[in-house]
Amino acid sequence: MNGASRAQGSDLAVDIAFRKGDLTTTEQSVVANAFSEHTESSGAPAYSKERFAWRAKGERHEVLGALTADALWDWLYIDELWVSPQTRGKGLGRELMQRAEDFAASKELQGIWLWTQSWQAAGFYENLGYLEFARFEDFPKGHTRIGYRKLMQPSSSITLGLP
Repeated sequence: MNGASRAQGSDLAVDIAFRKGDLTTTEQSVVANAFSEHTESSGAPAYSKERFAWRAKGERHEVLGALTADALWDWLYIDELWVSPQTRGKGLGRELMQRAEDFAASKELQGIWLWTQSWQAAGFYENLGYLEFARFEDFPKGHTRIGYRKLMQPSSSITLGLP
């Protein structure tokens, strides 16, 4: 084996190879199937993901804003929220978020979560009622990555915010 090593504390001989990029299709299939088998044997719900997008276009059909999201199990993850510079501060971002919240409520999802950077829109999300649940300092160096979430369906098992 090229680069063969023994796993620490084990007699297992393995070849650990590093490369930039994704796993091959075959490798990814092995991993995905193993995750599915483990999830099923653990009695957990099967992985569920659906992609959604809202886009706002102007009179000349130019894109003025967009929100992309993934429904993962019973939560909605906001992947991207973008509003063109000429429409910022005019309520378009708030309207796109409201559409996503209405969608989440209509699907009876538990809540919405997202990530933002310190140079982006932390105050915007806080003004919409989102609570911080995670903070990574120096991500990237000199900046902060912040996680926010908002409940759609009240649940006694979920605590929002940081202690």
